[in-house]
Amino acid sequence: MSYHIQKFIKNLMPYLYSMNKSITSILILLVLFSNFGAFIVAPEEDTKNLIPEVSLDYATEATPNQELKVTVKVKNTVNDVMWDTLAYIDEDSMTKEAKAAFQVIEGKKLFPVRMDPEQESSVILVVKVTTKALSGEYLLPVVVATGIGGCREGCEPSLLTVFSTIKIKRNDPLITLEFDRYQIDIEQGVCEVELVVPYLPNIPFRISNINNTESAYNLKMTVVQDTPMVKGIIDPPVNQSVLPPGGQITGSLYIRASYEAPIGTQVIRVRLVYSDKYGADYDMFREISATVKNAGKNFYDQGRLYYDACDYENAKISLLQAREIYQENNNILVVQEIDKLIKRMEANDKFMQGQNKFFSGDLKNAVSFYSEAKALYTEINDCQSVQLCEDAMNAANRPLGGILGGVSGSGGESLTTFSIHTIIEILLAIIVAILLIILIRGKGGSGGGRTFNIKGKISKPSNQQNVRPSQQPISRPYIEPIRPIKK
Repeated sequence: MSYHIQKFIKNLMPYLYSMNKSITSILILLVLFSNFGAFIVAPEEDTKNLIPEVSLDYATEATPNQELKVTVKVKNTVNDVMWDTLAYIDEDSMTKEAKAAFQVIEGKKLFPVRMDPEQESSVILVVKVTTKALSGEYLLPVVVATGIGGCREGCEPSLLTVFSTIKIKRNDPLITLEFDRYQIDIEQGVCEVELVVPYLPNIPFRISNINNTESAYNLKMTVVQDTPMVKGIIDPPVNQSVLPPGGQITGSLYIRASYEAPIGTQVIRVRLVYSDKYGADYDMFREISATVKNAGKNFYDQGRLYYDACDYENAKISLLQAREIYQENNNILVVQEIDKLIKRMEANDKFMQGQNKFFSGDLKNAVSFYSEAKALYTEINDCQSVQLCEDAMNAANRPLGGILGGVSGSGGESLTTFSIHTIIEILLAIIVAILLIILIRGKGGSGGGRTFNIKGKISKPSNQQNVRPSQQPISRPYIEPIRPIKK
């Protein structure tokens, strides 16, 4: 019996040993799965315990200059005490555009020092939409920071960021600035002419508000870049308080080039500033290229030289070429100056034709030419030359005026005086008359048997002797010859 028991136990031992090994393995696996499950579940429990419930209440749409209140509501759902809970706007995590769109007014608020489980509390943060905020959607990050634990020291920190999405709407005026052209050729000025608006080369411009609902405010346009020799002038000045929807402002940029302006291209830069109803300022720039030339000035200077030399034919040719160039450049003052010079030459020609008729004895036609010259001098406001023509007409209308007196001269210079040739002829006529009288009286004495006694010597006739009024020379109030003024 004992033998069989021993044998049974001996056979059972390997079986028990293998079973024990399997059980041990199962127990080890159970321990491992238990630890792994704890590892997976633990973070979920920790997160849940450290995150309170946070909600935001705010206006989702806003316009520039509007204040926004963001209500931050916190509920303690972590099943533990929350200490020193704080809500703030995280400006460091805001985008560049969001920073430009919002101005933080009240960006940080504290909740009650202690918040027990399930306790709720709210604070209000305030931001303002800036005047320059562009239309669009912006994220405003709000952070809730707190400490969780049973004591104020050594609490577990908790941070939660919640984003609010705010849509900004704005209606801006749409302003355009257009010039008829952006390049202009201008001529050097003429030193005899002071160039002023509106007698300058110019480029028209238009300022338009193409927005049908919004006005633009405080519009002002200025020249911000030019040179002392080539200046830009805006006329009429642009300084308008309001430009309504669809409104327009027109004007011109006048360009003055002095007679010393350098040849070449100069840049004139203008700036237009305005604001919208929110107070945001805008500006825009335009550049005009002004090319200074001297072709017209060269023709003008050449014409003046011919004029001073009394070569009116060539002077007129050069001046007309200059006039055409200045006319294209809208340089009206120089055009007017050239027209005056041409009329002066025509007047001088008419006056000289009158002189020629006067000295040839054709007094009627002389007066006609003097009258035409007077009309031309009157058009160019040459008062002294007008008076000279009147004196010449009066001289031609006097009795024997064609024999005894006159007005002579050449080119641009004239004078009023006695004709030297006429004076010599008068003196010769007087001497011949005296000799004839003496001869006639001498013959009469010999035929009648009488003698002709002349006491003393024959003397020259006194300057004070009486003569008939018709033989008196025309007196002139002028001591010096009259000369027309050169222009």
